[in-house]
Amino acid sequence: MTRPLTHVLVINWNGLAHLEDSFRSLTACPGDHLRFVLVDNASADGSVDFVRDRFGADQRVEFLTLERNRGWSGGNNAGIRRALDTGADYVFLLNNDTRVRPDVFDRCLDLAESDPKIGVVAPKMVLFDQPFVLNSVGVVCSRAGACWDLGAGRADGPRWNGTAPVLAACGGACLIRAETLRRAGLLPEEFDIYLDDVDLCVRAWDAGYSVVPCPEAVVEHKFSASMGAGDRARRKYFLATRNRFRLLLRNLSPGQFLRVLPWVILGEARAVGRACLDGEGWRVAAHLRAWAGALAYLPAARRHRAERTRAGAPPRTLARRFFAERLFCAAVTLPEDGWYPPQTADGIEVRPLAARARLHVAPGWLRVISVNCYPSCGPSRVRISAGGGGPVVLEAPLRAETRIFSTEGRLEFEAERLFMAEETGEAADFGGWIAVVPEETEQPREKDTP
Repeated sequence: MTRPLTHVLVINWNGLAHLEDSFRSLTACPGDHLRFVLVDNASADGSVDFVRDRFGADQRVEFLTLERNRGWSGGNNAGIRRALDTGADYVFLLNNDTRVRPDVFDRCLDLAESDPKIGVVAPKMVLFDQPFVLNSVGVVCSRAGACWDLGAGRADGPRWNGTAPVLAACGGACLIRAETLRRAGLLPEEFDIYLDDVDLCVRAWDAGYSVVPCPEAVVEHKFSASMGAGDRARRKYFLATRNRFRLLLRNLSPGQFLRVLPWVILGEARAVGRACLDGEGWRVAAHLRAWAGALAYLPAARRHRAERTRAGAPPRTLARRFFAERLFCAAVTLPEDGWYPPQTADGIEVRPLAARARLHVAPGWLRVISVNCYPSCGPSRVRISAGGGGPVVLEAPLRAETRIFSTEGRLEFEAERLFMAEETGEAADFGGWIAVVPEETEQPREKDTP
């Protein structure tokens, strides 16, 4: 059986550090129907030469080198146009800071081929070195135009394996039918990056297609590795704020926009007020720039809506697919090595763990203490493994502890049950609360009491 020709576009700008993992995983995927295209935005770090030297022997690896940095949207659009011109049936957008499972493309294609009205497929995205934590199973939107990844920071599990349609897929990894792109159009290059993927998916809905998740297809992602800190994080904040307005103005009629305007104003008031309280003037400036940009964008948005109406796909989806429970995404704290920031419980400092965690310790005897912060939800159960002995299960209706001897200086923790955010009101799902103390220390660090 001939599989549909699929161009996998790996967008890259000075991302050499990510390309070994990315292309090693890609070239491990079977299938002559796949083309792995490095879309390079005029990198200066040797990215193209590295991939050509390291992976160029695989005839499926191709290159599209651009003369200048055209941004995430512009670079991907260049790759999409090339794919459509060369007869691709599907395009798979993929960030460079990812690692794919070998069956990811076959699973996404099987789903897409099962229904010609499926326009976009969203694989399950998990954290790169912590695949038990979700990155995205789709994207939702609020009445203020804020968009966020569904499931971000939550523990992966069967509850996230649904296949109900979603508003949008994360552009960091998604499969798009070529015919959908021809009818709905490409990414809005004036967005540069952020929410351009949502805009494309909304237009896919308006063109008569659906966006569906494929939880069996898994992509590991270095969450925020590409726009992570300092000036880049500030630029990310501005672009996300500005593009919220562009998303709304492009996809709502004037009457629909007026109906959501109170929520937009409320959201902006909250965001600016918080920035003032935190003393972050740069965030206030970002909002002011975004407001001015929204006014300047009105004529372009009007023309865009008119063009879509003349093409027979007028904007209508966004007005009826709002995720209205809150205006902005709740703060997401991601674990490191499976651990969340420390907190005080039962008078000692403990660290909440995710579904799994690892800890490097000095070899020798250790006291491991488990404190149950939510006993009304039932006992916590954590399996602990250490070099030099078999696993120990520490069950804590309230508090429990054990002695463990580690010869290798590393402990592995696995939660046998999770305390879900819906049960506890926390922002994340926790597997337990643990303190580890070398045996020669009489007590874990006690907190001062007044």
